[in-house]
Amino acid sequence: MTGGRGNTASGEFASVAGGASNSASASDSSISGGGANDATETQASVSGGFDNLASGLSSSVSGGEFNTAEGEASSVTGGRLNHTEGSVAAIEGGYKNLAQGNFSSVFGGRELVAKKEFEAIP
Repeated sequence: MTGGRGNTASGEFASVAGGASNSASASDSSISGGGANDATETQASVSGGFDNLASGLSSSVSGGEFNTAEGEASSVTGGRLNHTEGSVAAIEGGYKNLAQGNFSSVFGGRELVAKKEFEAIP
């Protein structure tokens, strides 16, 4: 752990760099700043933001708030209340979007849902 306050890095090779009340609890998980972020699966990462969760294997959240990357190797890049469930699914910002299908993606917008495999919503 480097800097910040109230952070925990309990997983093997886990790390937290700055911020407050962040938790990296799985092996090789990491958090870089922000507040109240959690990385709970192997190689999951959160980079800043507030109250984000990376709970899928190798998943990531980059900023924003209240975002969740649940699918394996899925990612959320900013925005608010976005959620990936599918493997290798991605959301690029926006509000309350959901990427359920494997390899699905949502590029911004509001309350959009990509349900099918390989579905992309621009």
